[in-house]
Amino acid sequence: MKYFLEILCVITFFFVVKTGIAQSVNADTVSAQKATSKLLTISAELRLRAEYRHGYKNLYPLTKPDTTAAFFVGQRTRINLDFTMKRFNFYASLQDVRVWGQQDTRFGTTTPLPADLTKYPLYLFEIYAEPHFNDNWSLRLGKQRIIYDNERLFSENDWRNTSVSHDAARLMFLNNKKNVQAEFTGAFNQFGENYFTTNYKPNGFLNYKVLGIQFLKWKMDSVFTLTMMNAMDGYQSSLPGDYKTTYMRFTSGGRIEYTHQKLYATIAGYYQYGKDSSGYKLSAYYLQPEIRFTGKYFSIRTGLEYLSGTNGRQPYTTDHSFVTLYGTNHKFNGSLDLLASFPKDLGNAGLINPYLFLNFSKDKWSVQMQNHLFYLQNNYVYAGNTLKKYLGYENDWKVNYKANSFTLLEFGFSWAKVSNTMAIVKNPKAPDPAAFSTTPYFSYLMVKFTPVIGKIGMN
Repeated sequence: MKYFLEILCVITFFFVVKTGIAQSVNADTVSAQKATSKLLTISAELRLRAEYRHGYKNLYPLTKPDTTAAFFVGQRTRINLDFTMKRFNFYASLQDVRVWGQQDTRFGTTTPLPADLTKYPLYLFEIYAEPHFNDNWSLRLGKQRIIYDNERLFSENDWRNTSVSHDAARLMFLNNKKNVQAEFTGAFNQFGENYFTTNYKPNGFLNYKVLGIQFLKWKMDSVFTLTMMNAMDGYQSSLPGDYKTTYMRFTSGGRIEYTHQKLYATIAGYYQYGKDSSGYKLSAYYLQPEIRFTGKYFSIRTGLEYLSGTNGRQPYTTDHSFVTLYGTNHKFNGSLDLLASFPKDLGNAGLINPYLFLNFSKDKWSVQMQNHLFYLQNNYVYAGNTLKKYLGYENDWKVNYKANSFTLLEFGFSWAKVSNTMAIVKNPKAPDPAAFSTTPYFSYLMVKFTPVIGKIGMN
């Protein structure tokens, strides 16, 4: 199956290349007649989120006996510059992320030393250049967000204040007449300017050494859309002196979508193979069937996420735990983020997550209720016993108010009823499973301003 998908993607991509080259000749002639124009757009974002946490992401007070709720205000600030001209784009986004009170505002005056005063410094979240070869082809180079399909495998993870971007090169093809989008993305990471070797040892975090993605989306007709993707990411061996070994993980699959009037149905499937980041042989899979009905004000969406897992906790030779790569789990597995790190939060045992989403939207308001059931896909052995597979139930509420074109207010409340199995799986070294909160809850209030400061046009 995996080889069939790869061959089909390659054949389709060569068809795209052939079509694009043929059309680019005519496109160049038409574009040459257009006047050259330049446009600089300056925009900003200020996002404030006050959070009240009691069991968010963590059921145990792991480092302190204090189990009272946490409360803080997080802030994200961005200044964006978007410059476009004929056959060229340049984009930069300056970002600052902090918690209120996290930084000493007197630094530089009364504070003499640059100690740990700023956890997240001011930095460039995105900065890239994108030359366009013609109306269909472009190459994006630099630090950039990588978002594919429904964000399950590649996402900017916008819930996280820092969000996620990659240092990469993307060759992109877009043909609106043929309803085809195709991309090749590649990245190779190093922690500094080496004189010899390619030993990659980032300080304080784990990251891929090499990344490659082939993506294709084709709207076949008025009702069917096909998405196909092959991803390759490699992690350097963690053994001392073994930096020449890179464990390569491959993920192949795609999605087919059906849309007709108020009905939407889809099924996605991916297979992972190669080796995991520890060097074990990998054979894992993911399935997601879903159906949605959308009315004038109301929509209902139901489906299932199925991530394979590895049997038990005994040493294994083949890893069957599917990893959702660089996507967002917050969007798919509940706002409490109890299952946000795969496969760690599942003890490598996989996940079955039936869900039901209800949404009401009218004018400037929208209200959404999300329901999740969580089960282990495979067996989990603890203290010689196989645990029950039921993990718990989560209920999330979100209320949005769009005040104007640049102001959004959002309120959220989430709670869950979790089992002893979830408590043990998330932290098998906890001293007493009875010490965790069986009903964690979480609430937040967020306001987001995204004004366009100005547009400067030049000829």
